Amino acid sequence: MKHIHVCLISEQTIPNILGIFYFKPEEVLFITTEQMLKREKTEAIVNTLKRLGLNIPFFEIVVREDSIYDCHRKIAQWMEKHEEDNFTVNLTCGTKIMSIATYEIFKDYGSKMIYIPIPKNEFFEVYPLKKLSEPQPLPLRLGVIEYLTAYSLRVTNEAKLNRYKEESEKRKALTNWIVTNYNSIEGLLSEFYKVLQKSRNVSSFDLTIEFPISNELQRDFLKAVGFNISGRTISKRLSRSEIRYLTGGWLEEYVFNSLNSIKGRGIDDVVMNVEIENIQGNKNEFDVMFTKDNALYFVECKSLSPEDEITKSSLYKIGALQKEFGLRVQSFFVTTSPHIIKDGQIRQSVRARAEQFKTEIIKPDEIVNFETIIRKKLKIMEE
Repeated sequence: MKHIHVCLISEQTIPNILGIFYFKPEEVLFITTEQMLKREKTEAIVNTLKRLGLNIPFFEIVVREDSIYDCHRKIAQWMEKHEEDNFTVNLTCGTKIMSIATYEIFKDYGSKMIYIPIPKNEFFEVYPLKKLSEPQPLPLRLGVIEYLTAYSLRVTNEAKLNRYKEESEKRKALTNWIVTNYNSIEGLLSEFYKVLQKSRNVSSFDLTIEFPISNELQRDFLKAVGFNISGRTISKRLSRSEIRYLTGGWLEEYVFNSLNSIKGRGIDDVVMNVEIENIQGNKNEFDVMFTKDNALYFVECKSLSPEDEITKSSLYKIGALQKEFGLRVQSFFVTTSPHIIKDGQIRQSVRARAEQFKTEIIKPDEIVNFETIIRKKLKIMEE
């Protein structure tokens, strides 16, 4: 007698991953549809489980999601060879027709059936019937890459993510200094952005520019970054990492470091500069992503960008990504650009676009308090 766990396949994959990881069966039966086959939902679940260390054999039954007769017939046919086995059944996903048919068949075998109320990380035992069924916690918490894998998305630069983390940690003190003294060095950063923005992907760049240093903080910053200063001339051979840092990467690293400081104390995982490819081959890069309680959040960062890029590129990019993930995606937009502000408030056009994409805007004067804002928004208590 084997323990087989039964899952109904739909757009939402995480409830099935949580159930399989909790019960750790010997085999899994996926009841799916032609549409879900095309979207590779079973593969997404299986690949995520493998990342979690579970390589479980599975069966797959393809049914018509709108035909209770077809569901009954195909499940019953499969059951003829497995009547002696022991079953747990997750009724959370699939269509109502699929759930009804599955329930009717497996209750005759005394199977334990559960339901996971999205987005809670717990399940209720709905069969066998009891007077009172207390929720049982599901302890698994997915990391960013596991979450993306669960939604059929591939991280194409996974091997580089640890290097980005190490670089950001080495520059943490400098990054915090930039945020604290931003107003005094904004002109210098703006000049770097103007000169280097089109060279962000080159391996190195010999930078020599004339810049009138107007205060000692600008001079301190140039020395900290390793520039040569001769009168009004500043110069340095910059690596790709340094180019990206000077053209806005410092803001991404500040956000990453702020979130990473509470990893394991409210946030489960955080990565930066993650490159993603979906099953259609479409690619995109995102600044910072993090997970909390099996929900995905992402942060888009823009420094010193023109207004049209903010409203059209950044917020549209956020909206496009949200469609890839389904229901549980919340985003934050962090920018130093003054163009989003009018009379001390976020411009109405920018606010409306952000609300359309369910995006929280962190204004320039709020960036220094980013960690506090995130803690408050996500109800993470101070220790």
